[in-house]
Amino acid sequence: MKVSVRLDFSPVTSDLAAIVHELYLNCPTYISLIGGDMPTLNDIRRELDTLRHDTRRQALLLMQENRPVGFLDYKVAYPDLHSATISLLLIEEKLQGQGLGKAAVEQLEAQLSSRMDRLYAVVYGSNEQAKRFWERVGFEHLRDSGPTLSWYMKSLK
Repeated sequence: MKVSVRLDFSPVTSDLAAIVHELYLNCPTYISLIGGDMPTLNDIRRELDTLRHDTRRQALLLMQENRPVGFLDYKVAYPDLHSATISLLLIEEKLQGQGLGKAAVEQLEAQLSSRMDRLYAVVYGSNEQAKRFWERVGFEHLRDSGPTLSWYMKSLK
C-alpha cells in the first residue's frame, strides 16, 4: 500500500560516511546494474570529503521517522546556471516501491523551483528500472551519452 510520504533532508558530512555506506550495502542490485564494485567505507569518506570543496554539490540523507532510508546527491547550477542535476537517488532496496523516491524528488523540486528552471537526472548503466522511475515522476528522456549514461529533464517553471 502506497501512502503519502514526507521525508526529512539531512546534510551529509564525512562523519556520516558509515550511514551512507550502509545504504549502499543495502542496494546491491544498483551496484550490479551500474557495473561497478561496491564502494568501501573509505571510498565513501573520500567522496564526502570531496563534496566539501564544491559548494554547488549537495549530499543529503533521506530520513523517515529519524531513520535513514536513502541518499540524494545533486548539483545546482549544473549544467547551466538555471539548472540542477541529480546524480544519485538511492533508496534502500527493501523500501523501494513505497513512494520514497517520488517524495524525495517532489520535495527537491519544491525547494529548487524558486531558483532553478530545470531539473536533470542522470542514469548510469543499464538501469531500466531507474529510467522508468524518472519518466513516471514527469521527467523526459533527453539523450544518451554513450551506452552507460542517460539524461532526463523536467521543467520546474
